[in-house]
Amino acid sequence: MEYMIYQPEDQKEIYDLFCDFQKEENFYMDLTFEQFQNKLFHHPEFQEAGSFCARKNGELVGFASALVRKAEDTNPNASGYIHTFIVKKEERRQGIGSKLLSLCEQFILEHGRKSSRLVFLGQINWPWYIPHADKHFHPGAPAVRINSEMYIFLYHHGYFVNSIHEGFHLPLSQYELPESVTKKMKENEAKGLKIELYDPNKHYGIEEFCDKINNPGFAASIRGNLKRPEPKPFLVASDHGKVVGWTGAIYTESTGRGHLDGICVDPDVRGGGLGKGLFCTLCYESKKNHATYMTFFTGLDNPARYIYLHAGFQIAQSFADMKKNLE
Repeated sequence: MEYMIYQPEDQKEIYDLFCDFQKEENFYMDLTFEQFQNKLFHHPEFQEAGSFCARKNGELVGFASALVRKAEDTNPNASGYIHTFIVKKEERRQGIGSKLLSLCEQFILEHGRKSSRLVFLGQINWPWYIPHADKHFHPGAPAVRINSEMYIFLYHHGYFVNSIHEGFHLPLSQYELPESVTKKMKENEAKGLKIELYDPNKHYGIEEFCDKINNPGFAASIRGNLKRPEPKPFLVASDHGKVVGWTGAIYTESTGRGHLDGICVDPDVRGGGLGKGLFCTLCYESKKNHATYMTFFTGLDNPARYIYLHAGFQIAQSFADMKKNLE
């Protein structure tokens, strides 16, 4: 066995290894070579020095890749991330995976990180098919699929479950607004609380809302969309015109997936049904916009998950953010 740092000329062999892995369970989305290159080798976070190949008699039988994010250099608690890990099926349980894992962990340690994680924060995430759906897929796996071979392998190598993420899915062909949500929305409208498409001539306080929600990611989505020459439509909840709730931009991706950035409600008015109303209306507007399905993931401890379940979404797959302390 030989272990060496990745070289660009290895790309096609790595892709072929991925294709064999994908065919085992048909869970991860099948990709063309160009799509695979763009997802991995051309990704701005990909790091050649953290990528390793295993060869047996010259044949590529394993590949693993790790990275450390420069954006997290000032965070003393930042981890390094392992995002791609494949060993040929016939060569497993012979120590190849263990060696590749140790090389990734050593790379992470050498770059000043004291822990290793497999989670979406590493930025390079592989799209996966929704089980029992007609090629519906989510654009990135949030972490390690629970009870997969990789999950067990990592457990045996000192990794623990840091948190749980759940992937949600909803076909939209038969979707209608739940009667209970429609009733609550009418009650709220009588109080001046309306859910409708954002209109800068009708609504105010969007910048104040961005500051108040204390969510930099959502605030960046709102501001980024509004800076477009032609902002994409999005829903707001308003209190007599003042913005107190938001959903991300409404548009349908080329795959038929209804896009979802998130939903958020002003802390002062939570608990009054605005969150359910916003989310269910977003689903309905996505259906009207010719989306055939919606997917997303969220943490197990996120109370908004009950809004999603109420809207008719089902949990398609659970994932574990797995972490190992290296020192």
